[in-house]
Amino acid sequence: MTNIDYYPDYCRKSNLVLGCGNVLFGDDGFGPAVIEHILEKRKVCQDACFLNTGTSSRKILFNITLSEKKPQRIIIVDAMECGKKPGAVVEVSLDSIPENKIDDFSIHQVPTSNLLRELRDFCGLEVIIVALQPPNIPSEVDPGLSQAAQCSVIKAADHILAILQDVK
Repeated sequence: MTNIDYYPDYCRKSNLVLGCGNVLFGDDGFGPAVIEHILEKRKVCQDACFLNTGTSSRKILFNITLSEKKPQRIIIVDAMECGKKPGAVVEVSLDSIPENKIDDFSIHQVPTSNLLRELRDFCGLEVIIVALQPPNIPSEVDPGLSQAAQCSVIKAADHILAILQDVK
């Protein structure tokens, strides 16, 4: 029998929400900004773990892959090109994430998206990606979200909290 207290919160909770992105590169910091907003200004579900993973979500996903105890659902929050109007917040299919984003630090980097596919396909986890169509991600250090991304933080938070309230 496994002692559930041995596992970190992100394995013990039914829902895991990861805010991914690099806050030093403008709108790429959208995921962390959404997590910060939710934790500071919203009432959160007791059975959810919210983490600002920045550029290091792979270690957490790898730990979950190997863990006996896993969340039932992972929600990824990130900025990524999704062919929408700048500032739009949409759900993106895991299968539609481009595999040519090798230079990115975010969730759409190949090893990370492969871990998400394994968690979905082999471990039975539900994987939801909530993405911002960024107006701009600078190629040089330029911290701070654009006005359009700032306005979309609340929209993304509302969407995520609605997903968590939806009982299957």
